[in-house]
Parts: sequence; C-alpha cells; structure tokens
Amino acid sequence: MVEDNIVDELTRFGLSEKEALAYVSVLQNGSTTMRVVSEETDISKSYAYDIVGKLEERELIEIDDHVQPTQLRAIPPSEGIENLVSQLHSIETQLDDLFDSESYEQQKFSIIKSRRTILTQLVDLIDSATDEIVLALPASVLHRVEDSLRDAQERGVFCMLLVTEYDDEVEISDSIANVVQTWDAPAPVTLTIDRSDGIVSSADAVLNSNSDEYAIYHAEEQIVSSLFDSFIANYWLMGEQRHAAQKGSLPATFTSFRPAVFEAALYLMDEQPLTAEMEVRPTQSDDSFEIVEGTIVEVKQSIVRPFSNEFPTQESFVVETPDGTFTVGGAKAFIEDFEARNITLKREPDR
Repeated sequence: MVEDNIVDELTRFGLSEKEALAYVSVLQNGSTTMRVVSEETDISKSYAYDIVGKLEERELIEIDDHVQPTQLRAIPPSEGIENLVSQLHSIETQLDDLFDSESYEQQKFSIIKSRRTILTQLVDLIDSATDEIVLALPASVLHRVEDSLRDAQERGVFCMLLVTEYDDEVEISDSIANVVQTWDAPAPVTLTIDRSDGIVSSADAVLNSNSDEYAIYHAEEQIVSSLFDSFIANYWLMGEQRHAAQKGSLPATFTSFRPAVFEAALYLMDEQPLTAEMEVRPTQSDDSFEIVEGTIVEVKQSIVRPFSNEFPTQESFVVETPDGTFTVGGAKAFIEDFEARNITLKREPDR
C-alpha cells in the first residue's frame, strides 16, 4: 500500500506510472540492473531501457554503463525531488505566458454539485471576507462554519446570520455574528460576502449527501446584490432576533455602509446622538466625492430590531447640517440624496 501511494504521488509530479514503478524499484534496491527493474515492474527489458533513460534525464537516477551488467543507482531522494521541482520552476514563465488570465478573471459563475464541496466553499468564502458576511444556514450544519464565523468576528468582519429550521436544540454562540436571527422554517442556503461573492442553494443540498440539488456560486456584483435583497425581503424579516452585539466604541471609521448603519442604529436606539463625517456625492452620478459632516437624526434599516425601514432593503441615514437635511445611502444608492463611503461616526458632545 505504501508503494502504491508513492507511485500515485510521483505521477502527480509528471512521471508516468511505469516511470514511477521503475524509480521505486531502483530506490528499493539502491544499486540494481535493468533485468531486476524489468522483472519487478513487469516491464519488458527493451521498454525498461527507455524508461530508465527518462529517469536519468529527470536527474532521479544515474546509469553506469562502464560495467557489465549496466548498473542503475538512485540519486538521494532529497536531491531527486529537488531536481523535479527545479524542472517545474524552469517552465513557470512559459506556462504564465500561456495562461489566459483574462478568461480566469471572468470565471464568475459555477455550479457546485457535491455537499462536501458546497460546505467547503462556504467556509472558504467566509474565511476570505474582509468587510461583511450575510448568511442563512440550517441549524444542523451551523457547526461546520462556526469556527470561520468566529474568526471573522475577531478580525472585525460584520456578520448577519439567519439560522433556519431552528428547533431550540442547537446552541448558538453570541461570538459568531453581530446579529443572529432564527426561523423554524426551511429557507435557501444563502451567503454573500463583501458585496462581491455569493452562494445560493436549497437547504437539502447541504443536509443530504445523496441530494440531487446543487449550489450556484456567483462573483458578479449585481447578482450578489440581488441575492442579498432577496434574503432580506423574503427571509430575514421572518426571523426572531436572538442576539445583537453591543455598541462599539466611538469614534470609528467604516469603509462599508451596512456596518455603519448597524452601529448608528444601536446608538440612536439608546437616544445617544451621533455625528457622521463622510465622503458623499449625489446618487447615480459620477461626481467627485466631497467630505461632509452632520448629525444623524434618523436611521432607516432592517438589520437589527426594532426595524425602522420603509421598504425591505432600505439602509440610509437622515443627516442634519446647518445647510439643511438630506438622506444618505451606501454604494449604488438610488432613492437617497447622496451615496457615501468612508463614514466616521462620532458621539456628539454633551450639550
């Protein structure tokens, strides 16, 4: 079995199965002959000459034909494997020239059929998140992503988690998300990260290893945005809130709008006025961003209860300045007066 595993691994380095068998034979014998290699590998003697010649070219063995019979000796494995790796590196530049990087970057859609692969992809995406995670997942498979969610919290990634098919038997830690909701009904598995990547599948695709269901992965901003909108409008609003994180310390700067909305909502719920300094520009325009500062007098949101939104996916500030009052949304805002980025929230000084 060990020899079989070694042969399998060697073929991954580009050796044929016959070459790998012959190499293992030479290794085991230290110094041997063509006849022995032929007999041990069930390769004809004439073909064995060709095989060992290729092994010599790969700098894995040495052939001494100054003696009779010809002797075959293995180069120490540490040197032989280094020679193989060196040969691979030598063609790296040529391979890079052949690689169609543009086509690779455009690979923004894929179908995932295996339950194990779906769960692995969920973990990988959560691990790669830098700004935010929005996730709906059945309670019975929550443990598969808990460590990754906890790690994301520790590195400051904002997370909304909906645990579906929940029956009060699964313990949900407060340390895995900023907001946790539960719902006793089934719902699609949904994951979006950083507004850039997303996965959606039926619950059965992650619950049943024999399921014919599959997941769809997207890395297209508009589709991922639609996934989030569907999640909020159809499922998040149905959940029961189990946990909401405590207010963070201020001042704090947010490069993503949704975590800023969450933080501002918590402060306004406690009747603690906030000032926001942010870069804004008129919605649906290509104008330059300008820095403005004003008091947040209202937050429209459906992230943390009690919700204050006027429609399902609304996330916006009502900001008051000496020059008037206006509304602010995040990137791609369309009904607010301005879209904002790089928001710094500060507590207003006591009056």
